[in-house]
Parts: sequence; structure tokens; C-alpha cells
Amino acid sequence: MWLSRLQHNMHMFTLAWLVLEAVAEDGSEGRQKLQAVVERLDDVSHDMQTRHMTLSALEELRTGLLSGERIDMPSAQRQHLEKGSPLIGEVTFDARHRPISTNATRHFQYLRTLAPDVEVLFHAFMPLKRVQPTGYYKSPGPAALLVLIDKGSRFSAYDPESGGPPLLGPIDLGHGARKTITHLATTTSQESHLVVTADSAGAVRVHSLRVVARRENVTKVNFSERALTDEEEIKERHQRLNVTVNLTCEFSLPSGEALGSSEVPRLNAVLPIERGEKTYFATGDSLGGIAVFFRNGTLKGRVRVTEDPGGVRGLLRGQSQMVVFFSSHSFGSFSVTQIDVQSPPCSGWNSPVHDVVLDPSYQSSRVVLALSDGDVLVFSTTRGKSKACDLTFKFPHVSAQPFKLQAFRGHVMALTSPLEDTPRRDEHLREIYFFNLAAMEVGLGASPSRAITLQAAFKPKQPEDYALSAVYVGAQSDRTKSHIGIRFAGMKGIDLFSLSLKPPPAVQAAMSTVAGEQEDVSWSSSLLSWFPKIGIFGVALIGVILWNLRKAANQPRDDELDEEFFQEQLRKARAAEKAEKEGRAKRED
Repeated sequence: MWLSRLQHNMHMFTLAWLVLEAVAEDGSEGRQKLQAVVERLDDVSHDMQTRHMTLSALEELRTGLLSGERIDMPSAQRQHLEKGSPLIGEVTFDARHRPISTNATRHFQYLRTLAPDVEVLFHAFMPLKRVQPTGYYKSPGPAALLVLIDKGSRFSAYDPESGGPPLLGPIDLGHGARKTITHLATTTSQESHLVVTADSAGAVRVHSLRVVARRENVTKVNFSERALTDEEEIKERHQRLNVTVNLTCEFSLPSGEALGSSEVPRLNAVLPIERGEKTYFATGDSLGGIAVFFRNGTLKGRVRVTEDPGGVRGLLRGQSQMVVFFSSHSFGSFSVTQIDVQSPPCSGWNSPVHDVVLDPSYQSSRVVLALSDGDVLVFSTTRGKSKACDLTFKFPHVSAQPFKLQAFRGHVMALTSPLEDTPRRDEHLREIYFFNLAAMEVGLGASPSRAITLQAAFKPKQPEDYALSAVYVGAQSDRTKSHIGIRFAGMKGIDLFSLSLKPPPAVQAAMSTVAGEQEDVSWSSSLLSWFPKIGIFGVALIGVILWNLRKAANQPRDDELDEEFFQEQLRKARAAEKAEKEGRAKRED
């Protein structure tokens, strides 16, 4: 420190001496020297300001490290420093886009760890129809199953709401001893439950899960007239649920010779598509082609949709029979029934695409792209009734690493996911950002934005992948919570959390409007839900009345009541009641 100060003082002394010489000299030569000295003084002043800002930033970083708190840093400085050191992203916030909340424990409530002894490779949630509780059972059946593939390419299914041992597995899905499962995809329908797996050789196997909830006869079980404890409930739920798996079909990509190419196509994506009673399987390969297979594994057709290096990188479910595909520098819409691209693909960015998600609030017409350099772009694919490819807005650049995306209640969840070839990859902090779409759509001004609702870190754990459970919007469900299963790097099992995050006001208003419309339209369902409470008694009473009326109508007329006799009996009853009231009044007097 003292050496730098000495050098600075010597430099200033030299400049002062040059100024004195320039002033002492006359003529044009003296003015030129003076001008040169002034320019050098400006450079020194700028250099001093730069060093002062650097020292201030370093001092703030030192203070933050010693206090254990993250500090605010200007966007440009943070982006520049983060490229050289992953530690910058861990100890700083973007000053302009500081998150509204960083309290992960408030929004992520830990529930349990599933498969604690299993090294998980892939996992996903599969929605089920809830079985209502009956008899002594306190809780309904599971709303979803957690299915996973372990490092040994074995399949297992768990009940995420009760934990415990697997309901099914671990079992071998038949890919072969020397093959590794590289892809896992499941259906989202509550009617059928298909598990699609693909291996390193390009073979795809489809299995159908059959989940049966056995109904116990409570009269044959001795419960000593008491409710089950939590442990007994878990055991009974496992005994009631019977999960079996059967092979539905298997298929593989066409060979390179069949496609007229010397290269062997590599499977990059697989997606089951259910529309009514029809089921298709779509695959995307490294040669840029999308192939569609029938439910029995027969090839329906294949078409090449992109020329980008690496081919088709991913597939997503769109509206009706449409599939959204993306490559490194384009995305588009593909028709499964017509085996064709419906409109020219969208493109126009430099960094390769890392992940894509559809905004459900716009009926899949708004596409969110996560690029490999950390940028996130939002495109609109419709303009009125016509097709378009308009860049709507851009997320704030808060990370130099790409994101894995998920849509969640008016937000986009983004998990920082460093690429495999990233230097010092394990040192980068992996966090989950919740970007508020409504706040960013309005625009980002000069004031601090509210684009990031939540920024959650799980130190010292590092999230590697996550999956969201199905979100229920029925009258009896909690609309602000869902389940999220997170797989942490270097750890076994899946940690299950209850995710609680309120939607933005605009999304809440939309949900209330939809709920009101559903209540108006579904009055018949409300009537049916109310009917069983009094229906049995009412039907029985009406039946008895009708039976008596019919019986009276079929009797002979001689047995019918005489009207004059009836009137006479009525007069006598009224007279007796009147006499009783008069006698009671006299006694009271």
C-alpha cells in the first residue's frame, strides 16, 4: 500500500515539475507542453476515480464476506466480475434487480426425503385420480406418483404424500445390461399412465402403469373403534395401493441408411402425446428430424424441421395435436397429425438455446427461451389471428449461467444450470429464481425493478434438477401451494418440499374470473354434490307418498271417507278446543 502511494506521489511531483517548466517557457512550444500536461492530468484523474471505485467495491465485498450477507452491486460490474469468479454471484445481488424475498425456508417447506438410499438419475410426477377416504382412513389416496430412474437404470414409483418404501420397484425395464437410460417422459393425463424411457442406443420402451386402490371391508377388520395413527395410515395406504407395470410397445429411430445419411441419428428428445383416445409418441433426433409413432410403436412419419447443428434439442406439449420443438437457434410448431411444420420457425439470436418453456396463461402462444449465455427471451407467436414471431420482452440478466425453466402461477421458475464445459463448474452457486412475468411485461424503468419475486438458495446443497407436481384448482384445493421434488448434486434421494408462492395480482384476478365462470357454468355439478346429503331421504318420502296415493285410488268407493262425516268431526274437534281454552281462562281469573 505504501509503495503505491509513493509511486503516486512521485508521479504527481513529476507532473507538477512539467507544469512549472511549461509555464516558464514562452511561445507555442510552451503552450503545447502545457496542453500535454493537462491531458495527462485528465488521464490521471480518470485513473484515480476508477481505482477509487475499485477500492470501494472491494471494501464492500470484504464487508459482505465478513458479515455473511450479500451486498448490492451495479449490474455492469457484477456481470463483468462474475465471468472471472463464480464467488461474485454468491456474495452479491444485482442492485437494480434485487429480489423481493430471499427467504427460502418460508416458501419451500421441507416435507420428507423420498428414496433416501437411491442415486437418482431422472424423476417426474405422474398425476392420479384422488381416491376419497372411506371408513377409518383419514386421508385420501395420493394425488400423484413420483417415478424415478436410478443410476442403475432401474425404475421405481413412490407415494410422495406418505413416503416409505416404493410402491413399485426397483425393477429393470428391459433396456439391456450395457445400456443406460438417457430420457424419461410421462403422460399428464389422469386416465392413463404411460412411462416412456429411451436408452443410449436409441431404443424406446413404453410401459403402462396400472394403479388400483383396493377398498377394504372395514367390517372384517378390527380397528377397536378408533382412527388410525399416522404410521398405521402409511402402512394401510401402501396396502391399499397396488401398482403394476406392463410393456406396451417398443420402437427405435430409423437408421441413417433409411434416412439417406451417413450419420447415425441420436435421440435427443421423446414426448408422449394424448389427445382423446389417440396416443402418439414424438421423437427429436440429432439430424434435425421429428418422427411420430403410433401407440403400438409403428412409425407414422418423419420430417426434417431444422438444419441447426445438434438437430432438435427438445419437445414440448402445445395446444391440441401441436408440439413445440426447439433447436440451438430456432423454435417452431409441429403438427402430429399432419406430420408437418405449420409455420416458419422463429430465430434471430446468437447464443444457443438451453431450455424452453411455454407460458400457460397465453395458451402456449408465448414462448420463453433460456439461452446459454444467461439471457432469457420471450417471444409471441400470434398477432391477432395471424401467426407471428415477435420479441415481446427480455428478462433481466442476473446470471452468466443458463437456466432450466418451469412455469408456475404467473412466474417462471429458473434454476441456474452451468454447462458441462463451464470452468470451475461446481463452484457456481445454483439458485432458483422466480421471475414475475406481469412486472416485466409492463417494462423496466430506471428505478429498481420488481421482476424477481423470490431468489432461493439451498446452501450448502446445490440443486441439480427439479420437478413440479400437478396443481389442483378444484374447490377443495389450496391454490397457492404445490409440491416440488428437488434432486441435489452429490446426494441421494429426492427432497420433497411444499411450495407456497402467491400469484401476482393480475393472475389472481384472472383466476377469480375463471373460477366465477366455472361456478356459473357448473351449477349442475354443485347440485349433484349437494344432492346425496338429502337425496336418499327425499326419494324415499316421495315414493311412499306416491304409493299411498295409488293405493287410495285403487280402493272401492264404498270405503272412501264421507265428506259430511269428515266436516262433522272437524266441527266437534274445534268446539272441544274452544271449550278447553275458555275453561283455562276462567281458572286463571
